[in-house]
Amino acid sequence: MAIKLIFLAYRRPEMSPEEFQDYWVNQHAPFVRSVKDQARILKYVQSYTLDTDLNRTFAEARGIPVDTPPDGVAEAWWESEDDINEAFSGADGEAVAQSLVDDEGKFCDFSRSRAFWTAEREII
Repeated sequence: MAIKLIFLAYRRPEMSPEEFQDYWVNQHAPFVRSVKDQARILKYVQSYTLDTDLNRTFAEARGIPVDTPPDGVAEAWWESEDDINEAFSGADGEAVAQSLVDDEGKFCDFSRSRAFWTAEREII
């Protein structure tokens, strides 16, 4: 069963939403494509947050705090946990992992961002 990393990304404080999106799609995405085989990434999707009143309406209807939503969500799939461990082990794997962290640090505020591993259960 494939597993997925979900990364809730908040932009660095000195960046505008437009600068964040520009870097994410025009710099980071091509970089992820360039290391996908070595990192064993099966699929990578970027979802950017819309500036819409629907965010507030949805949150208020559920009693969810109306905070600033993340600037975007990245999802990356791997075949298995073992595959991830193998991809990022050894000198080459550790270098790829560090290069991903370094690049993400150019546009993401790690102190506010969140990440977690998931398994999908398709319903519809």
